[in-house]
Amino acid sequence: MELKDERKLSKVLSITLNFSIILGVILTGILIYDTFIKRGIQNLIINKGLIIMLLALGIGSLFYIVFMLKGIINTLIKGDPFVRSNAIAFKKISVSCLIISMCYLLNLLLNSNFKDFKFIYVDNMGIHTDMEVFIFLFASAFIYILARVFDKAVSFKEENDLTI
Repeated sequence: MELKDERKLSKVLSITLNFSIILGVILTGILIYDTFIKRGIQNLIINKGLIIMLLALGIGSLFYIVFMLKGIINTLIKGDPFVRSNAIAFKKISVSCLIISMCYLLNLLLNSNFKDFKFIYVDNMGIHTDMEVFIFLFASAFIYILARVFDKAVSFKEENDLTI
């Protein structure tokens, strides 16, 4: 019964990731339209090429993370998540989070007014933060540690499978 529940949860997660991809494509289109067509970027300090590079790297890394997670979920659905490819996928996700963090940092350094920088603030629109750099940096570190632990677990599993 427990295995059946895990597979149901994995399928729900897979559907959620598929929905995330569709929503991500729509939001990326809205972002590109709003930034480059509707509003323009002439108010920004840095040039258009750097903004395009930062957006492409950041958005591409987010999509890459979702596709890596889909691969991990697929191994979970198949029933054997403790495979080397999942440990490698976690390391790649960690690097992608680091890339996103660096994109935020570069944008913060080149295109920010530091006197307006706020760790966390609340207004009529909700709770906001300017700490994305640290959020993705800590996520990168946490996922890298998880990848190392997962890699050890795979090694122990492989060693155990070879034991008679």
